[in-house]
Amino acid sequence: MYNSQDLAIRIKSVAKERKKIIKDMLVELELGSNTMSAMYHGKSIAFDSLAKIADYLDCSVDYLLGRTDNPNLTTDTYSGDNNGVQAINNGNHSSLTVNGNSKTDTEELVELIQNLPLIKRAEAILYLNELKTKK
Repeated sequence: MYNSQDLAIRIKSVAKERKKIIKDMLVELELGSNTMSAMYHGKSIAFDSLAKIADYLDCSVDYLLGRTDNPNLTTDTYSGDNNGVQAINNGNHSSLTVNGNSKTDTEELVELIQNLPLIKRAEAILYLNELKTKK
């Protein structure tokens, strides 16, 4: 799946490119001073720590994971606003509109959630679980 050594190398590369000092980044993000060393030695990093690092380096988590070659954040990622996504519930009928395309299938909602950045995906899943338990 994902190699923590590759992740550490990419983080180091982006930090150097952005003229950021790894030690300063770890202190500012309140991450352990051995975080990078642990990744170089095959240890995984928590998803929220990875998201913090991506935010600090102003790049996407997908880039750090090697899922894309584009380090820049794109305007189509979720940023906390509706961003082209609208959910409508009219009684027994739910409709999800994504960038103008109406979707009514649960699979479309799952696909939308899967395309969110990792931290937002976790928040969405927690929110849906809260809704489920309220019923």
